[in-house]
Amino acid sequence: MLALDPFYLEIIGIAVVGMAAYIAILYMASKFLGRPQLTAYANVELNQLVASIAILVLAFFIAEFATTFSQAVSGSDGTPIDISVNFLSKVVNRGVLPTYFDLVRSEVVLSYFNSLEYRMGPGVWNWTTKAVPGLEPILSIVRMLVFTYTALYGTLSIQIVIFRFIDAFMYTFFLPAGVVLRFFPPTRDAGIFLIVMAIAFQCFFPMLYAINSTALDSMWSLHGWSNGYDPQAEDIQYSEGIRAQASTILDFGNTISDFLPIFQPFSFLTFLPTLDRVAEISLAALFLPAFSMGLTIAFINATTKFLTGKG
Repeated sequence: MLALDPFYLEIIGIAVVGMAAYIAILYMASKFLGRPQLTAYANVELNQLVASIAILVLAFFIAEFATTFSQAVSGSDGTPIDISVNFLSKVVNRGVLPTYFDLVRSEVVLSYFNSLEYRMGPGVWNWTTKAVPGLEPILSIVRMLVFTYTALYGTLSIQIVIFRFIDAFMYTFFLPAGVVLRFFPPTRDAGIFLIVMAIAFQCFFPMLYAINSTALDSMWSLHGWSNGYDPQAEDIQYSEGIRAQASTILDFGNTISDFLPIFQPFSFLTFLPTLDRVAEISLAALFLPAFSMGLTIAFINATTKFLTGKG
């Protein structure tokens, strides 16, 4: 259950009491001075005070609706942020890191064999060649994939950090700060913006992740990607082909080292599942945050203009 920071609860209470006292003074002054303009102004401020309190209550109803809807769509427990973080963590821990470690291991093995040289014959005038010719193209592809998976890992990790920041600050600080600012006429527009931003990032933004995570699961199954990466699976070997090929190189080099030079036994076809997985994970690492952030910003702009009447 979401909760406000006690510090801001005290500030909201003080602001409500202060605005109520200010409105009461306006009413008394209007009756004492006989100024109907003050009565009308006091009515406006009273309506704004009631609206601010209603928005604060509505924000928590929206959060509960987003939680219920996200749980129904994803079939998971927790808040929309918890569901989103769990999904991203599964992609990182089961889709990125195992393959990344295998690629790094393969890079070490290939770099070792690529550095070995073999001299033909006993004389110094005889030519020198690679002990395992043909590893450069393979090694360049492995290094490219290591860089790609590093970028995917960084992108997904940043998204998790952003969700933790949202969960820690939006409804705890930004929402009550917006409600307090909305009490006062000079800062009313700024208060509305903070309120809408808090609701959008706490509820709407992670709810989009929860919806799209379910859609991505269906897409992965439809394209057969779930055989290589299933977010619900517990233990999957992600790059058996790469691990097997790397082991083949080690075994091949150990057993026939007396017959060097040899031709590399590594196949380019080994990288096809890994490249396919790059496309698969890119949906969650690149497309999903851009899509969700774009809709969230559009929601903030449209809702703020509607509430302020400045469109």
